[in-house]
Amino acid sequence: MPERFTEGEMLRLAAKAAHKIDLLGARGTTLCTMEEIDAMACLLVLSGALASSEELHKGAIAAPSTPSSTGDDQ
Repeated sequence: MPERFTEGEMLRLAAKAAHKIDLLGARGTTLCTMEEIDAMACLLVLSGALASSEELHKGAIAAPSTPSSTGDDQ
């Protein structure tokens, strides 16, 4: 199991990733490390912007659905 990071490390890693993406756009997304991506995901969940996997599994929040068609039949 990977080591957990502290709140400060989470914020630092998430900010580092966001800076890469802001500075370099799509290229910046390819330069983010797995730790930076993990930190951004944790920050989104902790801020309330996204549901945690536990909330999704309990059914408290509906998981996003995928469209069954491409929209060509409209």
